[in-house]
Amino acid sequence: MSLNLKVFSLVFLLLVSFLPISNATESSDKFELDFLSNTVRSGETVTLTVKGTSLTDVYGAEIGLVYDTTKLQYTGYFSSISGETFVLAPKVSNDNILLVFTHTGQQPGFSGDKNLFSLTFKATDTGSASVSLNTLTALDSKMESLATTEGKEAKVAVTPANSNPGPNPGPNPGPIPDPGAGAPAGNSNSGSNLNQDVISLEALPSNQGTATVSAQAKDLLAAAKQSKNKSIMIKVNKTSEVRELQINLPAAALQQVEGDVDTIIIESELGTVSIATKLLRNSQVSETSNLQLSVTKVDPVTLTPQARQRIGSSTVYDFKLSLDGQNLTRFDGNEIKVELPYTLAPGENPSQVVIYYIAGDGQLEVVKNGRYNAITGKVEFKPSHFSQYAAQLVQVSFQDMDGYAWAREAVNGLAAREVVQGRGEALYAPEGLVTRAEFIQMLVGLFDLADYEAVTGLTDVEPNAWYYRAIASAQKAGIVQGKDAGSFGVNDTITREDMAVLIYRIAQHLKVTIVTAESAGKTAGFLDLQQTSNYAREAVTAVQQAGLMNGVKAGYFEPKGSSTRAQAATVLYRLYQFIQ
Repeated sequence: MSLNLKVFSLVFLLLVSFLPISNATESSDKFELDFLSNTVRSGETVTLTVKGTSLTDVYGAEIGLVYDTTKLQYTGYFSSISGETFVLAPKVSNDNILLVFTHTGQQPGFSGDKNLFSLTFKATDTGSASVSLNTLTALDSKMESLATTEGKEAKVAVTPANSNPGPNPGPNPGPIPDPGAGAPAGNSNSGSNLNQDVISLEALPSNQGTATVSAQAKDLLAAAKQSKNKSIMIKVNKTSEVRELQINLPAAALQQVEGDVDTIIIESELGTVSIATKLLRNSQVSETSNLQLSVTKVDPVTLTPQARQRIGSSTVYDFKLSLDGQNLTRFDGNEIKVELPYTLAPGENPSQVVIYYIAGDGQLEVVKNGRYNAITGKVEFKPSHFSQYAAQLVQVSFQDMDGYAWAREAVNGLAAREVVQGRGEALYAPEGLVTRAEFIQMLVGLFDLADYEAVTGLTDVEPNAWYYRAIASAQKAGIVQGKDAGSFGVNDTITREDMAVLIYRIAQHLKVTIVTAESAGKTAGFLDLQQTSNYAREAVTAVQQAGLMNGVKAGYFEPKGSSTRAQAATVLYRLYQFIQ
């Protein structure tokens, strides 16, 4: 999408002009900082929210923060407004963090209360730590500077790692202390303590670094009755010296709690695995049936030289799940979720942190749904099977993205996931046009929709062409249709209205709701909506209201216009973030 004069003016004012914070107390536009927890233990993660209250037409803002680097280490961010406006990745330099967001086109700014950013920090030393506003510039949709007020600095108390964090421990409260309960009968190396819907187990590793723990059926049934969010948490403590962790779960009890409980969450220092109780819905189990999860830190020497070279120092984890000794090999997209620990180094872009699956022959494959979660400080993904996985930063940059700050995160994020490629050495060609075949290839690749049994009879889709599998898969899924003459138009540039239709259909295929009850029945607010083909109007309205596509200039969608590579990447990445 083209940046008009208005956006250039905004970027100039935000990024070049660096105005001091206004002291105009009469303004209703207030920016505040707030830690989600007042207390955090050393070594744990705490989240800071940056929010606006009583906003009046805030079109864009540049927010400068200063934080205590002696006690806090910045680890990442998340922004819930990224689907509504352009959000630049935070710029971190020493103890300064610069946050920037901006609307584009002819549209009003934010009004009312809005959570803008969530920043995560790792507590590194004890004492009182603070984050404060240092600079603040805000503009309204008329490109006029807004008088703003700022809240007090946010403070958090960092206590020793073995201390009690108090009644509000934050998003990562750590292991639940064991009051000294003895080990249950028949399981000499695990003890359990039931605390409402949380079961605490102690891992006692052998000399070989293996630990086995077992949850008891009575504890699972009791926790299910206490659960308030249809989940049970199993915390496995003291796993810092464990190389292989085996968790045994009574399968019959898991079947019994389905309905009251949707998810069993198993948390340890080796990672967190969430298992949907529906996984065993159709399995034949007895009262003694056992579901075992195994998580192992892989010895790098066992990897192929090729895998070691690409993985580098990243930790590789091997996951196995078995029922009565038989491995469960395939999962659908909602049965298993894995979260691996990952600490962002200074300057690392979270959008370029990916998950690799390491195949038996050493080949690496990107897990497309993997992403860094700034709230938890972990990399999460939903595997279709268990094997070896590792989280790693993929450094990607293109030399021709100057002037495309609004698209840079999307382009780099998709390139890191091997969804898009450059055109030439270190060049992306952001103004290059996108063919219908190229866009389908990107769409199918990003959302792992390749179906190797799919076939197509579209006349211009050659069986051995690079795009055949993607188009055949999309047609089988009902995402694409042929043209009137039976062709697909593989080399035709994709129009903006057709891109909207494909985005809308993929969301429907993935069962993602982008049309809310409030927006249902409304039409898009574009002045050229009448120029949109009848088959595309519903989709254009939906993607605009979901914040996935905006106009290319004030009030105009240009439905027949061609999409550039920068625009296509941005729209796809917005949908990717929306779904995540």
